[in-house]
Amino acid sequence: MSDDAQKPSKLDAQMRAALLGVIGTGVVLSLGAFAFGGPRFGLGVAIGGALAPVNLWVFAQVGEAFLSRRGNTAPWAVIATIKLALLLGGVWLILRSGIASGLSLIVGYGALPIGITVGTLFGPKPPEDVPEGDGRRTPGSASQTSRRSFEDAPREDVLKARPADEGDPSNEP
Repeated sequence: MSDDAQKPSKLDAQMRAALLGVIGTGVVLSLGAFAFGGPRFGLGVAIGGALAPVNLWVFAQVGEAFLSRRGNTAPWAVIATIKLALLLGGVWLILRSGIASGLSLIVGYGALPIGITVGTLFGPKPPEDVPEGDGRRTPGSASQTSRRSFEDAPREDVLKARPADEGDPSNEP
């Protein structure tokens, strides 16, 4: 078995930044809630703030497994279903027991969208999809070397499955 098959997948830099943003936002919201809302409200915000990064991490793992299509995705579908059931069941138990109010959980769980936004705005930028170039393809290549706009003239004749002729009037914009 190869080393790649044995290691769990690592999160990319953008997802790590979003996860750190969610954790940081949860901590800030919890501290503010303890300071201004009292211990019971602060506890609820802390619980909601703890649920948010765990939910994001599991969501990232499930999404990566589905998108990478390595191996069987059926176990990940089961994990996603269990995650949803645990999240909803856990929140129901917390609300039913009276440990925290629904409002405090919502405020704490608000760390998820706020933290993702902060992590996306201030975290590392995603790599460019393709290198800069002149927009031309070499004959027989399947991928484009740069981004093109709708104003660019087509570089190959798709219907005839061959590179476009320079003098072909049907190829003019």
